[in-house]
Amino acid sequence: MRRSATTYASVLGIALLTATAGCSVTGPGSGGTAPAEPPSPTASAPASVSPAPTDEAARLQYLIEEEKLAHDVYQRFDELWGVRIFSNIMASEVTHQQLLVPLLASKGIADPRSSTAGEFSDPDIQRLYDQLVQQGSASLTEAYKAGVAIEQKDIADLSADLKTTTDAATTAVLQRLLAGSRNHLQAFESQLD
Repeated sequence: MRRSATTYASVLGIALLTATAGCSVTGPGSGGTAPAEPPSPTASAPASVSPAPTDEAARLQYLIEEEKLAHDVYQRFDELWGVRIFSNIMASEVTHQQLLVPLLASKGIADPRSSTAGEFSDPDIQRLYDQLVQQGSASLTEAYKAGVAIEQKDIADLSADLKTTTDAATTAVLQRLLAGSRNHLQAFESQLD
């Protein structure tokens, strides 16, 4: 009985977070939910991106680290360039991670995130972080392009996961993350127009 009460509380917590957590972006370059679009020709894709893992535990751990990657990259760009779009979207990436935490906990999956900015347990995510920070440190335009690349990768990974998951709680969280990533993509692309 205790296990089912804990699971129910976790699912309820996810539903409440999903209903109340804002993943919108305010300020210059913000907008509503963007329709799914093909990859932008303005984005520079990182050189080597490995496919995301396939089993549920590994996928959810990958997704939370991917959200941390977005946060940490945008934090670095905010420090470097001082442009509001990075701080706004960085704050939203915290919300994205907070949506995943109870989902991992309800499934007994360990949270792989490091408390150190720019440090990741997944070597592919670590390489991607390093590449994106290097790219976005070259110029503000390249930082926007790195933002586009991050959000396009998030959208692709979340869309693939939504096609394979059958769990209602997981689906609700992934749909919320996808909507936020579409908003972020639109915001970054508007900076490149």
